[in-house]
Amino acid sequence: MSGRVIEEQAAAHARRRRTRRALVWAGRIGVATGAVIAWELASGPLVRPFFVSSPTAVAQRLAEWFGSADFWFHARFTLTSTALGFLAGALLGVLLAWPLALRRVAYRIVEPYFLIAYSVPAVALGPVFILWFGIGLAPKVVLAAYFVFFVVFVNTVEGIRQVPQGLIDVTRVMGGDRWATMRSVLLPGALPYVLAAFRVTLPAAMIGAVVGEFIASNRGIGYLTRAAAGRYQTAGVIAGTIVLAAIVLLLSLSLRPLSRVLRWRPEVRLRGEDAL
Repeated sequence: MSGRVIEEQAAAHARRRRTRRALVWAGRIGVATGAVIAWELASGPLVRPFFVSSPTAVAQRLAEWFGSADFWFHARFTLTSTALGFLAGALLGVLLAWPLALRRVAYRIVEPYFLIAYSVPAVALGPVFILWFGIGLAPKVVLAAYFVFFVVFVNTVEGIRQVPQGLIDVTRVMGGDRWATMRSVLLPGALPYVLAAFRVTLPAAMIGAVVGEFIASNRGIGYLTRAAAGRYQTAGVIAGTIVLAAIVLLLSLSLRPLSRVLRWRPEVRLRGEDAL
């Protein structure tokens, strides 16, 4: 009898959860639909379309872009620079953080220099990178990697330092060498911090690549948006912004599995996350 009651309560809880989820999605769709309708109605009678365009004009521009091979060429350029910058920044951050975190004196020596470099706004370095590497792919990759590197580096160090010293000592007492300690203790302890840093910095890599395209480029979605702004085409600017926001959203959703991986650990608060 008690098992049946438990099953009924579980079923009722599942129904309530589905109902809440449906209400949330209905509310989201309703807010978005209302905002688009209000925008369409205000464009013209209340606000000049030159400043805000209209949903119809933006949709037409998006349809033109999606039907053009030229747009997909620019999109591939942006995604390539994002992917390469993310891989370079993440790999370099982990490889540098790992040995320094194990040598506290060495880390304390170089820590001020990393903090100084991290305090420099990445956007301010964009013109410098373009001056060094030109207007091609390289400066966008470097700028994207810059957005990624410091967050991954700092949080990898933090993750390794969070491992209790007692676990390390027990592993060594039981005969574990340095590699065994790293594999069985340090890596599992630091992994949630590293994966959480990856989750945050993948969209940041996209931001870095687009900033480089805004500054100086002849390819990429950022270039298309900047070119539309130069021709005072508000619909093109808003369309470019929507495309970039959609890509960042898809990148964030693609990392959702990492959130499920991290559920076995307490919530990880990233250092440097607020600066992105």
